[in-house]
Amino acid sequence: MSQHKLSLQSALFININIMLGSGIFINSTILANKAGVLGALCYSVVGVLMLPLIISMSKLVNIHPSGGLYTFSQQEIAPLAGFVSAWSYIIGKLAASVIITQIAVLLMQQVITSLAAIPSLLLNAIIITIFLALNLLDTKSNSTIQTIFFWLKTTPILFGIIAGLYLLNPSYISFQAADIAGIPIALPLVLFALSGFEAACSLSSHIENAPVNAPRAILYSYGAVICITTLFQVSIYAGLGSLLGELPDYRYLFPTLLSMIIPDNIELQNILVATLHLAVAFSALGGSYGIIFSNNWNVYALAKNNHLAGSSLLIQLNRYQIPYWCVLLEGAIYFLFLCISCGSQLPLQQIGAFGPTISFAFSAVAALFAAHRGAIQLHSAIPSLALISTLILSLSAIYSLFVDGMSSLLLFGALLGIGMSMFWSNAKKIAIES
Repeated sequence: MSQHKLSLQSALFININIMLGSGIFINSTILANKAGVLGALCYSVVGVLMLPLIISMSKLVNIHPSGGLYTFSQQEIAPLAGFVSAWSYIIGKLAASVIITQIAVLLMQQVITSLAAIPSLLLNAIIITIFLALNLLDTKSNSTIQTIFFWLKTTPILFGIIAGLYLLNPSYISFQAADIAGIPIALPLVLFALSGFEAACSLSSHIENAPVNAPRAILYSYGAVICITTLFQVSIYAGLGSLLGELPDYRYLFPTLLSMIIPDNIELQNILVATLHLAVAFSALGGSYGIIFSNNWNVYALAKNNHLAGSSLLIQLNRYQIPYWCVLLEGAIYFLFLCISCGSQLPLQQIGAFGPTISFAFSAVAALFAAHRGAIQLHSAIPSLALISTLILSLSAIYSLFVDGMSSLLLFGALLGIGMSMFWSNAKKIAIES
């Protein structure tokens, strides 16, 4: 089975692909508008706030190397906690995947005019169908695809960093008092952009030498992404200053940078902008593909523990050792989100933020329980801090849903209710048979 295992490098690529999706570009102008030069600091602030959770989850992987988000809560709390944790995460991340793919589609339609005649939802459906088909291949092939996406997304990121440093104006590296007030508003945007570090937990049983490499994949990828996102935001602000915050949205970032670097060559500007926007689109697609790939094993964990309808069918593996029915179930949920939302960003973003915070809160509690019984070498203060931070995030997400996302809350509640009914139905059936 070693030929189906992921190396540490492959696990890192997957994690970074998910975390470094389109968020780094979408946030560029918004963070500058809300917090000026301190917008870059938001990445570091979130990095510190989330560090207790990162450490706690990496420790849980040490004692549960064959598990994941489900196993953490199932082993340390109760099977129901494990189910709610994993199912909420599955729902949330698939909603996020729809958003990310839709952003990529809109960018591609802007660059490739022939695609503009095709409805964006249809293109989204075609792309995700291809992704689902690719996810039926063996793990090694999927890691190769992840590596390709990784190198594609480095192009616009490196260009932004280099272009910003080339245009560097030291006078721009200063802040106003109003910038500090904008940090709390900017933090949720950063939180959504950085989610994905936990992918290595879902894949832990498929990583070579999981007790050692899975925690490393979590910590290394998280640290790398915090550094990259901070450097990117600092660099482009150093090159553009307050102009960055005045741009209508992220699609104007690269045209503005290029107009200042090569002002006299409009044709070359257009070519480079098209190239960079396509690279950003592929960056987004890499994140979406990574979600589908890693989330598949969360579905499999629930089916393996007989918590889903048709679990015996869902755990069947193809010749590449991939649970192909789990992939198809992911596709069904994805298309449900796509059809109901029609690609609208707000409801999907709300569900995408809310679902994982529930899973993180359960994982923090699991780490706290494990620390109390001495199963992991971790002071209980760390998972306690992780629990506090995740509860704050959860309450923030709930508030957002109640204010302007009741339809999102109802959709999430309906899907959670369907999952819970499957859990209780299977639990009752097992009790009767025993």
